[in-house]
Amino acid sequence: MVDIEKAKEEIIETARGIFAKFGFRKTSMDEIAKAVRKAKSSLYYYFQSKEEVFQAVIEREANVLREKISKALAQVHDPQEKLRVYIITRMKALKQLANFYSALSDEYLENFKFIEKFRERYDEEESNAIGEILREGIEKKIFRIKDIEMTTLAILIALKGFETWIFKGNVRWSESDLDNLLDILFYGIVRK
Repeated sequence: MVDIEKAKEEIIETARGIFAKFGFRKTSMDEIAKAVRKAKSSLYYYFQSKEEVFQAVIEREANVLREKISKALAQVHDPQEKLRVYIITRMKALKQLANFYSALSDEYLENFKFIEKFRERYDEEESNAIGEILREGIEKKIFRIKDIEMTTLAILIALKGFETWIFKGNVRWSESDLDNLLDILFYGIVRK
């Protein structure tokens, strides 16, 4: 049983690099098999399809993202700083998790049922995480929010827009860019 898990791990890690380099559409089971030095037919012993391999890859990357965010949030206690750390950690991690980001954003993939479910689950997780930080901020009298759901949605929309800006051409961005975005989210643009 240990050998089966070890072989699956090797396939997932190898496929992760291939999918990241060529994308889901251009990657074939032949390429994955060649990279892990196995016959293509033997891959089907571990995974039923390329889609199933990709699903394992994006689940792995989702776990990496969760761990990074969880570890970063454990270091801070102020809700405002938690929101900042959440967003910065998330953006930095997404740059390293090409398959995860592709699963969230590639229009070609939206026709696959497992991608649709993955996106829904991730959106819900992210909404819950941000909502929890906002609730904590309200309890500690740091945030003044009329509607947590709408505020969460506004933050998520801003993040998705920022993602697009970062990943669709702006290869150079900094934490100060994120801080400026957060200043707008926290304080708005109106003088008080």
